[in-house]
Amino acid sequence: MLSVMDAYRVNVINTLQLLADIDAQLEYEKNVPIANVPNELICQWFDDFYLSEFEWFKNKFTKKEWLVLEEFNDFYKKRLDDIPDTLDKMHKSYSWKEVVGKAQWVLEMLNWRGIDARYDDI
Repeated sequence: MLSVMDAYRVNVINTLQLLADIDAQLEYEKNVPIANVPNELICQWFDDFYLSEFEWFKNKFTKKEWLVLEEFNDFYKKRLDDIPDTLDKMHKSYSWKEVVGKAQWVLEMLNWRGIDARYDDI
């Protein structure tokens, strides 16, 4: 299902879809061999796309969406120190498996699984 929306929502949804999909993470590493995928997955969420410190960003989401996203953010943040820095080790890590599962939960809770999120200016 194609869903056109603003860039902030697109980035959050697409990042969650990547976090929730081990195969997509492997594909990312294959397609971008110079990238450290574990670092990329952390930076994309915490530094680039989930801008929770800004009120204008929070206003891009419904109250339910925001509560679910905040729960995920807190959950992910608590596991950061336990996430290995290589994709192979990361995929074997219990903490990473928890993050993947929680990202899948977010997609289900917000009906975002399977959305082909695209920017509204395309």
